[in-house]
Amino acid sequence: MKKIFIILIGFILINSAFAQQKVNWNGYLQYRFSDNYLNQTEFSVRRAKFWVNGLIPEEDGSWSYKLQANFLQQVKYQFLLQDVLINYKINFFEVTAGQFVPDFSIQRKQPDYAIPLDERADVVNALVPGAETMARDIGVELKLDDSKSGSFSFGFFNGNGANTVSNQRNFLYVNHGSLFLLNNPESKLELGYNLSYRDAHNIQFSKIYGNNYAFTGNDFRFGFEEKLNLGAFELQSEYIEAHLSNQKAYGYYALADYLFVSKNLVTLSVEQLYDLNPSTIDDPWYVIGYSYLIKGNDIKISLDNKFQFASNKTNALTTLQIQYFFN
Repeated sequence: MKKIFIILIGFILINSAFAQQKVNWNGYLQYRFSDNYLNQTEFSVRRAKFWVNGLIPEEDGSWSYKLQANFLQQVKYQFLLQDVLINYKINFFEVTAGQFVPDFSIQRKQPDYAIPLDERADVVNALVPGAETMARDIGVELKLDDSKSGSFSFGFFNGNGANTVSNQRNFLYVNHGSLFLLNNPESKLELGYNLSYRDAHNIQFSKIYGNNYAFTGNDFRFGFEEKLNLGAFELQSEYIEAHLSNQKAYGYYALADYLFVSKNLVTLSVEQLYDLNPSTIDDPWYVIGYSYLIKGNDIKISLDNKFQFASNKTNALTTLQIQYFFN
């Protein structure tokens, strides 16, 4: 209830402060069926996101804002506050302040409704800063973004994650850079890197270690990324490594997709994550995906099939998802 109250107050403040401006309301729903062929078959609302955003002033405004919440099923269904940010942009420079996703990992910055598979790669979900709190953190970020040549950003965050109040000093520093080697209407090739560092104190990295383990020490992470677009064909890959004192977790993914006749998207992917949890299986996953784009990403049906060939068994997961936008 407290989070819902905060969201409602935020909506009221925005409408009161910018009554003369156009407020854009948006949202989408992802309804999912999944089956692992062993002991888990379920229907779920994977995501139900709602947000408002706009420009200040509306005509060619340099200032913009965004407030986003997600209706998630975790232990129980609940609203979670995700993005609360304000952005100032002039020429090629922009500054973002508030709670948002730090500029680390090309796939983590891509909206989930636009990626060709139903989920981001395990290495991205586990190893980006703030992975345990929806990949969000509270801070400020400066970015130089040239649509022709590339981008460079540096961010400073509290390091405790989203929706978290703590006296611990876990300041997080994040740096990202990218360069376009090709950039024209027919083809694009982007290469990039990611860096982050914090002196962590008593932080739970459950997606790396598992539950009930609090980490204290140097937390240094880096990664490399690539994205190639050739007409209807796309190839994207990343490698991410996390050094937690004298331990290392790392992984990668490589994803290729092709759009047939504007509505049929076929995707092939391989991904692997080496975490620090002895109970997990580190063998790679192979993914075959198909999406029928009824109305682009606004209305689409997706079917993903994942396979993992472990030493003594084969794991599989099939996911059928319907995505619907409303605004």
